[in-house]
Amino acid sequence: MDYLLKNQYVCAGAEILDTVTQQAVDLDFTLPDYCADIEKILKCTLVPKIYTRTFSAGQLRVDGASVLSILYCDSNKKALRCCEQTVPFSATIPVSEDAAENAVITTAKPEYLNCRALTPRRLTVHGAFSLYTAIHTKRIYDIKKECSNEALQIKTKNADVFELCELNQEQFNVAQTVNLRPKNAVESIVRSDVTALVTDFQQSSDKLLLKGEVTLRMLYICDAATGEVDQFIYVFPFSQSIDSKDSDCTVTDVRLDVLTYELLLRTGVLTEEPSISIDLKMCASVSGYKQSNITFITDAYSVAEHTRLSVDSLTLSSEVYPLKANCAVKSSLQLGERQISKIMDIFWEEPAVAVDLKDGKAELTGKVKLCILATVEDGELVCIERQADIKHSETLSKVFSVCKHIRASVTSVSYRMAEENTIDVRLDMQVSALLSNSITFEQVVSVEGTGETDTGSYSHPLTLYYAHKGEQVWEIAKRYSTLLSSLCEENSIEEEELTEARMLMIVNA
Repeated sequence: MDYLLKNQYVCAGAEILDTVTQQAVDLDFTLPDYCADIEKILKCTLVPKIYTRTFSAGQLRVDGASVLSILYCDSNKKALRCCEQTVPFSATIPVSEDAAENAVITTAKPEYLNCRALTPRRLTVHGAFSLYTAIHTKRIYDIKKECSNEALQIKTKNADVFELCELNQEQFNVAQTVNLRPKNAVESIVRSDVTALVTDFQQSSDKLLLKGEVTLRMLYICDAATGEVDQFIYVFPFSQSIDSKDSDCTVTDVRLDVLTYELLLRTGVLTEEPSISIDLKMCASVSGYKQSNITFITDAYSVAEHTRLSVDSLTLSSEVYPLKANCAVKSSLQLGERQISKIMDIFWEEPAVAVDLKDGKAELTGKVKLCILATVEDGELVCIERQADIKHSETLSKVFSVCKHIRASVTSVSYRMAEENTIDVRLDMQVSALLSNSITFEQVVSVEGTGETDTGSYSHPLTLYYAHKGEQVWEIAKRYSTLLSSLCEENSIEEEELTEARMLMIVNA
């Protein structure tokens, strides 16, 4: 006969997709009429933007565009100019299974880019970027905890685990109009970048209120005739309410991604003060965990017949902790032999950071690539690329063994020129990750009776057994196919392991 085991359901996170694909970028184009001729290319950058992510029918479709920005010197004034081209892309990735509740994570990183001017007005670009895609889902596991058949004796254990109770992803827009009021006029935007961080969140019934701030950095041309440039940095707060399906979360982790943003430069009709409209499309991915206590069956036997057990191994999170580390990266960079007269701008690529968990600390290491746009003594524009090392140690409240979902972003940059053509740079960074510990256990998932019973000495009504010190009471009861409760009651046993050698009376069921 089959013994019916009662279930306890536990929700845990799982990844049904974790892959990297490479997207090629090949372009041959001519500068628009409003762009000046190219004298020298300073820097060519590739910024992939994600427009939509659609997961259905076993496929993930990602649509976006690669924005190519070419910084160059013009042939007339040797001034800084910029030209942008947008190349759309689409990627379709097969997924092995569907999931009703899921969070789609996509990030893109440029791999290489070759840009060459064939003529003063014609460019050819060849490159590629890596598209990382992952789908996180909520998976329900059955934990067998008890049986109503009194003939089946079961041995159980308890464990504290963290269940994934919330998995939600929501896109939203943030719009802001900024009065520039710069010290110089704004003719055109050369380059820009936008970062967004969550500073706080509050749970309220079926809503999660996110609070954060957006930082806009912009390099603009303030005199089209000379190509003179200036910088503009603006920070503004935002708040957004998103749906929440479970307000009973012990730990909540929020990931915020800027998918796309648009900047529109406006000139006032009634005033000469220019303004810029910012429209961001962001995506918040929320995962919430709550602590639960589970009971699982580690062993079983029947007093009525022999049994066959099916055992399965299961790994669940025993602790979950969202890491938010603020660190400062300081580096002294040699800028070469040519004397720098002015720093016009410093920008960077997305940092690559690894987290090593050791001795109750999170050791952060990595590199960030910096691009320094400057002029040398004779007024010539140069773009110097350097790497700064990232190294930071964060003390943790507990020891953790697993780190995933690592993200790093630069929140601010400052610098000063030092002696011998050296620049001292300070980057303020925020690194986030999800730390956890796990518990792996084997549980009995099914019990099947064979219909066979003992016909030897174990079938006698009463057996005297001399037990040794350290023997497990459960193993003795299982060996003689007797009720565990009866064995303990007849011999006044309260412990699981015998503390001394003794004679036991075993009443066979």
